[in-house]
Amino acid sequence: MNIDADLIDTLEIAFHPKAVAIAGASEDPFSFGYHFLRHMLDYNYTGHIYPVNPSKKSIMGLKAYPSLSSIPGQVDYVICCLPASMVLDLLAECPAKGVKIVHLFTARLSETGRKEARELEARMFKAAKKLSIRLIGPNCMGIYYPRSGLANGYNLPKEAGNVGAVFQSGGSSTLLIRYGELRGLRFSKVISYGNALDIDESDFLNYLAKDDETEIIAAYFEGVKDGKKFLKA
Repeated sequence: MNIDADLIDTLEIAFHPKAVAIAGASEDPFSFGYHFLRHMLDYNYTGHIYPVNPSKKSIMGLKAYPSLSSIPGQVDYVICCLPASMVLDLLAECPAKGVKIVHLFTARLSETGRKEARELEARMFKAAKKLSIRLIGPNCMGIYYPRSGLANGYNLPKEAGNVGAVFQSGGSSTLLIRYGELRGLRFSKVISYGNALDIDESDFLNYLAKDDETEIIAAYFEGVKDGKKFLKA
């Protein structure tokens, strides 16, 4: 199995972050910037949570910051709920904060089929690569990891288990967790990865195959990015 050791280390940071910034955090219950912050509080994440929103002083009782660069100290993991047009500026702020990996919930990119959206997505990848930042997504729900208190949906089990999952579809991954819970399943790590701009299905399969907490891997793919790499995985 061809394992990228640096990528494994970076994914370990994503699953075990000591400080998480939520770019686009909000108190609007109809926004995903609200939901991701709510989840971190509800699932008892114990690290530092930094809501980022230039128009708010505080959100859900936490001090809010106008930008990523204004956060004191290092940030391990960023959840980006910003519009696509703002992602490049966010990525540019990441190196100074020590950010190695960003979850792009941000959508309306290549999945739309629009030429300008595909071009913007390509610029995101080029910028991230130049800055040595790895990307989960875009257009995805990201990580569910109950041991760290990371979740991407409501009413998911807080108890951890031994089933890992790699799902291209965020909605389907949440359904797996919810219906699996009713049948007695508990999960180690579940990843929704969307457009696979950078880290793809094969990378996540390789990661879970090496994960001591995972004994079974479930998967759902809508397309394979690199056929030969996938077969090796």
